[in-house]
Amino acid sequence: MKACIKSLCFALVLFAVFLGMAVCSSAKEVVLYSSNQPDMLDAISQDFESKTGIKLTVVRMGTGEAMKRIEAEKANPLCDVFWSGDVAVLDNAKANFMSYTSPEAASLPASFIEKDHKWTAANMHLMVIMANTQLVPAANLPKTWGDLLDPKWKDKVVMANPLKSGSAYAQVYGLYKLYGWEGLTKLINNVKILDSSSLVYKGTAEGEFALGITMEYAAHRYVAGGAQNVRVIYPADGVIAAPEGLAIIADCKHPEEAKVLADYLLSQPVVDAVFQKYFRRPARPDAATVEGMPSLKELNMLKDFDPAEANALEKDMLAKWKKLVLQKQ
Repeated sequence: MKACIKSLCFALVLFAVFLGMAVCSSAKEVVLYSSNQPDMLDAISQDFESKTGIKLTVVRMGTGEAMKRIEAEKANPLCDVFWSGDVAVLDNAKANFMSYTSPEAASLPASFIEKDHKWTAANMHLMVIMANTQLVPAANLPKTWGDLLDPKWKDKVVMANPLKSGSAYAQVYGLYKLYGWEGLTKLINNVKILDSSSLVYKGTAEGEFALGITMEYAAHRYVAGGAQNVRVIYPADGVIAAPEGLAIIADCKHPEEAKVLADYLLSQPVVDAVFQKYFRRPARPDAATVEGMPSLKELNMLKDFDPAEANALEKDMLAKWKKLVLQKQ
């Protein structure tokens, strides 16, 4: 009798072990590579798991590094979704992405979705002029991009290096669409070029620089934080909107879970929450507004910013930009 009981107990233990293994092997999961800020990724991870029951593993790295890793891992993808990076960079890597048409993308402009649906814009950076009113009186602030081309602003304006920064290249491309190479040449004569985007908004906020060409969310964080000396100027001659996107990795290990994550990241409640807390403006035109920030309808947006054209022109534009900068020195 004891032998029977022992055998039964052993069988039950084995059954429990195998049942546990089966549950673990069938547990849903998805892996995300992302360049977004850590606190935002933590919040997204917790909310996604609570809403879907899918475990989200996040690996944070820069967009360029992520594209290199995705390329290196293409025979055995370790990532399912990338979110979010400059769409020009994603376009160059689209051979490593699968086509997916998210129902959440129905409201997006056509230029915010890759033609074969290899990437989809999730948010966009509005390019603005950030000003420090301790150095420039409010009455004398520039109102347009064209104002920055005036020699009176020489050495008072900073921007990031477009050879190193995707957002800075978007600024260069947008100004090219407005004022051509004549305008860009005037800009080069006036600006100081810094090594990174963060040096621009940090230096302007701290009073090291009078004016900075930067991203809306980065500048607005100081305003929202109570910085009395910081102003965000939306240029009246055309606000530049540079989209950032997400993509699902080709032959990824969790394709169905990846689609769920993509839909979640593109959904209005999520993009609105990210906008509200982190000031990252959604790509969706139906997004909610945030107190203290203008709606897109209130702004004169640059109409002919074309991500595909920006990507196609990038190599030649940056080569010419570099040549003009060297001539200035």
